[in-house]
Amino acid sequence: MKPRKRLFVAVLAMAVGLAPLLASAQQAAPEWRQLDAQQQHLLAPFREHWDRMPPARRQQLLQREQNWQRLPPLRQQRIDQRIERWQHMNPEQRARVRENLQRLRAMSPEQRQRLREAYVRFQRMSPAEREALRQRWQQMRPEQRAQWLHEHVPPSRGGGERHGGPG
Repeated sequence: MKPRKRLFVAVLAMAVGLAPLLASAQQAAPEWRQLDAQQQHLLAPFREHWDRMPPARRQQLLQREQNWQRLPPLRQQRIDQRIERWQHMNPEQRARVRENLQRLRAMSPEQRQRLREAYVRFQRMSPAEREALRQRWQQMRPEQRAQWLHEHVPPSRGGGERHGGPG
């Protein structure tokens, strides 16, 4: 067989061998018009770019849509509320949220646990008690705040004594 014909046969064999894979990739990443109404509704932010996205990205978004469908309605509602709050934030507020999240991620597990416990205690306060605490906090200098935290936020339960805070 001539080299050119051999190359043609090899390319044809590869094309025939890859055809099922290409077909399954097309099925796994449908075009926008192939999505059902619910998928289109949930994926609406991607509508304009959907058909130009790589199949792997479309598949990833479809997987997320399926995961969303499996969430309980209350969890979906909470996520929707968080998204809506985020969309209404200005750039400075978003930057503050990102900074706080970075600080939280940098904390040790014990520090995060202490923070959760303090948050629960704060939530259990009456609205008047919370407002009084906020006002006191805003009037404190940084060193006073540090002292207050030291006195009122208990150490992790891994050891040490508890300071006299609400518990």
